[in-house]
Amino acid sequence: MSADILRIEYRSGVLLRTMVPENLAALTWSGQEIPKPVRQAIRREKLLELGGTYGQETADRPLEYDHLRIVLADGTVIDITVFNRNQLVAKGDTKFRRVHRVLCKLNKAIMAVPPVFTAEQRAGADPRLPLPPGGKFTYRDQANVLTLLAFRNGPIEDLHAGMYSPLLEDKTLSRITDDEMKTLMIDASRKLAELLALRDEDPESFATLLAGNWRQVRKWER
Repeated sequence: MSADILRIEYRSGVLLRTMVPENLAALTWSGQEIPKPVRQAIRREKLLELGGTYGQETADRPLEYDHLRIVLADGTVIDITVFNRNQLVAKGDTKFRRVHRVLCKLNKAIMAVPPVFTAEQRAGADPRLPLPPGGKFTYRDQANVLTLLAFRNGPIEDLHAGMYSPLLEDKTLSRITDDEMKTLMIDASRKLAELLALRDEDPESFATLLAGNWRQVRKWER
């Protein structure tokens, strides 16, 4: 395929309990946003020939999951889904190792943000931290990352992953039990306390944590 890469979408993580792939944050790069090492790896490994599913989905949890979608300028879409990636790597399959090498470049690109926010980065002037033009890394941006870590990635995921019921549309009915609410609040408060302690005791590590997770919330309301 000679068409240029228009967009890539990538989900990666561990599925727990009743989680489904859609519960994992999807990262998207378009056009010039696509990291050069990733684009080069896709071409070098001839990844467009390797679409399909690798490994087998099982009901066992935790389950490693990777999904890469490559959209070409001519409208062609290539999907690559991987279950239990580490097990597949250990088997030494040559074809899958080509897929794995590209995924490694993607994993590295996700973390390729500055370890500490400089004045330029807070002002939105650093292309490695792609804030909107003229944007700043605000308290709201920090709050979004803290919400992701302390709440979004907590026990609420198990509740959110359940099946839909028409009863959910009835505002007069409770959606969360007292015990569930207690679990949610205790877990979120505990995690938030850890994050605030890190902010006060080790500001550089706190900034590194924000940088490493900011891409997951960059499309949230700011």
